[in-house]
Amino acid sequence: MTTEIRNWATVASAMEAQGATSSQMYIRARALANGEADPSPTSYSPAPFSISEVQSQIL
Repeated sequence: MTTEIRNWATVASAMEAQGATSSQMYIRARALANGEADPSPTSYSPAPFSISEVQSQIL
């Protein structure tokens, strides 16, 4: 499990504990925690699955 996925899983779990599961933030957190594509709409190209992947391309 990558750090990014673990962080999203923590966010999703905390939101579930509070009963806050109807927001777009929760939907995004749960999808990313499950290793799915980012469901957030954007006018930019899709975000990479991993920040580390982008950093390795830049360096």
